[in-house]
Amino acid sequence: MNRVFVFLLLVFCGMRLAAQQSPIIPQPQSVGWGKGSFTISACTGLQFDRKNKELQWAVAPLVKKLQQAAGVDLLRPGCAKPRLVVVRLDATIRGSEGYHLSVQQDSVVIRAQQPAGIFYAVHSLLQLLPVAVESKVRVANTVWQVPAVTIEDAPRLEHRGLMLDVARHYMSVDSVKRFIDLLARQKMNRFHWHLTDSQGWRFQSKKYPKLTTISAFRKGTPLNTTYDYNSRPNDTLYGGFYTQQQMREVVQYAAERFVTVVPEIEMPAHSRAALAAYPELACLNSNGKPFPYPQQIQDEYCTKEATFTFLKSILSEVMDIFPSQYLHIAGDEAAKTAWKTCRHDQQRMKEEGLNSVEELQSYFVKRITAFVQGRGRKAIGWDEIMQGGLAPGATVMSWTGTEPGIKAAQMGHEVIMTPGEYCYFDHYQSDAHGEPIAWGGLTTLAKVYSYDPVPITLNSTAASLIKGVQGNLWTEFIPTAAKAEYMMFPRAIALAEVGWAAPQQMGYSDFSRRLVPYLKRLDAQGVAYSRHLFDLKLQNTTDEAGNISVTVSGAENGAPIYYTLDGTAPTLQSAVFTQPLAIKTHSLLRAAVILEGITVAQLQRQFIVHKGAGKKATLTHAPSRQYSKGGAGAWHNGIRGSDERFNDDEWLGFNGKAFEGTVQLGAAQKITSLNTRFFHKPSSWIWVANKLTVQVSDDGVNFTTVAQKEVTPPATEGSVAVQLTWPPVAAKFVRIVATPYGIIPEGHSGAGRDAWLFADEMIIE
Repeated sequence: MNRVFVFLLLVFCGMRLAAQQSPIIPQPQSVGWGKGSFTISACTGLQFDRKNKELQWAVAPLVKKLQQAAGVDLLRPGCAKPRLVVVRLDATIRGSEGYHLSVQQDSVVIRAQQPAGIFYAVHSLLQLLPVAVESKVRVANTVWQVPAVTIEDAPRLEHRGLMLDVARHYMSVDSVKRFIDLLARQKMNRFHWHLTDSQGWRFQSKKYPKLTTISAFRKGTPLNTTYDYNSRPNDTLYGGFYTQQQMREVVQYAAERFVTVVPEIEMPAHSRAALAAYPELACLNSNGKPFPYPQQIQDEYCTKEATFTFLKSILSEVMDIFPSQYLHIAGDEAAKTAWKTCRHDQQRMKEEGLNSVEELQSYFVKRITAFVQGRGRKAIGWDEIMQGGLAPGATVMSWTGTEPGIKAAQMGHEVIMTPGEYCYFDHYQSDAHGEPIAWGGLTTLAKVYSYDPVPITLNSTAASLIKGVQGNLWTEFIPTAAKAEYMMFPRAIALAEVGWAAPQQMGYSDFSRRLVPYLKRLDAQGVAYSRHLFDLKLQNTTDEAGNISVTVSGAENGAPIYYTLDGTAPTLQSAVFTQPLAIKTHSLLRAAVILEGITVAQLQRQFIVHKGAGKKATLTHAPSRQYSKGGAGAWHNGIRGSDERFNDDEWLGFNGKAFEGTVQLGAAQKITSLNTRFFHKPSSWIWVANKLTVQVSDDGVNFTTVAQKEVTPPATEGSVAVQLTWPPVAAKFVRIVATPYGIIPEGHSGAGRDAWLFADEMIIE
């Protein structure tokens, strides 16, 4: 073999090994390890231009953390000739956010073109220090060493962001600041603040005070996301708003962490909160009268001139507070139904020569975009702003998929990629039972990490217009900051690497290895992150004798999967899956992957060993393909469905059809009860069964009813347990019939349509 080739191969392998051993997130572009380490002590000093305010911000995390955890004051070293951490700006460093970090035994040198690069170098340096550096109190008996290393780094994309929706659920100023802290430590640089929607208006307008006295507070509890703002003195109100001073504080707080706050004011749709305060901006119905409030009010502003006066005034106030180059004007999910009949909107279409309400929306967006651009800013909107014609100079945030972003880039527009299937963090992040309720869909950590925001179908010119990537957290089901953290992390960490690192540097196995020690840093900060690094999967088999066996797989890098059967949390002393596990009795299986003392993946399933489990069975009506992921036999496989979700592997969904299942017990057996559950969620058109019937037979042809029960819809949503009992009876066949609720009544979501029926395990005992 050619010696030069061998040498180059060894060099390449060495480079790959070095990269794989890096603990840093996001993955740096280039890492080269040296010998020895730099020790930080009381005799360590920090050298930088102290007159530069932005450099003060950039080094602040290092100064603060070492002072708290190590008792080291870098600004006042305790000796005459300190060993230095040298920070300086260097115009030769590539990119405004790039940096060069050199750690040797006698010095640390950080160079960057701009202070933002210094800030990111500081966060890389902090990740090279022991986890104890995250402590807010002095940590004794710790050697504060940084391994010798040279890092050259810069981000792939310029916009790396997260969006927090505070309109559905108000979050405190302190919670918002903490969110920005967490965003910044991952080298993300955009905080998209969704300030208004139909469920709440959070921006204080001094010109339109009713937006905060009325539109910021709705009737009900935090989980009630209705649109009723017509409150009375004794009503319970939920909501809140940010004063202009508070928003300025947030903008400054973010700036000190090199994060730009991008505000969003919804238009033309998602406007019910604003219309509750200023109904004169709403459309007229087909009779030329205002829509009644609150139930029937439409979701779009009318396109009358008063609306533009209102919105321009609001946006002027917004731009006075937020210096962001981008101003988000939304433009999404406008039904435009009221525009088709409102005489003001029809007159606008006639005056402007518009042929459709899609063109009217384009007129609306173009007019607002021109106003924003006239103030020296850029308008950005969700990809529906492309409907009817895209406004010149508008930036598209592609959320309905990647295709709108591709099309916009090909048209010469800047694009931020945020497709829902990869970037919506209100989706479930695991199929594991016990997950808190989410909007729907499944977006695992690995799926987020797999996303490449720059489509390979674009040529180099169009690809250069893909300016960034963003994760979004909508809060319909997220009433607290703690749950917001749980839904955002660690998926946001994966997206941070997607926006920073080049695709050829990335690999999920290596990312998960680096993520484990990173999670320890989140633990030190008290972050309520999700523990689903790996998507554990359960496979179960049953035979006609009722024997149940299970396996669990999905751990990366050969990590062991520990389990218990008594419902207790697995530990390192628990049994490990090595072969299929036989389930002999009722059991609550809990499985977990534990790395470096941290539970990083977990799964839970409840097994019920009953007389019908695994036996031969038939269904008269097939369940919906969408809601039978565990197979049509999920109703008698011995596994209970989730308490919180109807769309897991174990619930079966039927629309307009009864559940009618017959199980063959084999030899005649005495049975006395049926226990099951139905899901009840009228907001999603799902209702409990109307009636439950159990019949028995000796020949599978002639059946006798042994028990029957009508089911009353409960007042709350979720799983509903139903039990039938009867005197002991011998049977070879058991037929279970659950008739659906029927037509959804008036006043409920989906009124006039067939209610969905969702059935869980049919436990025969």
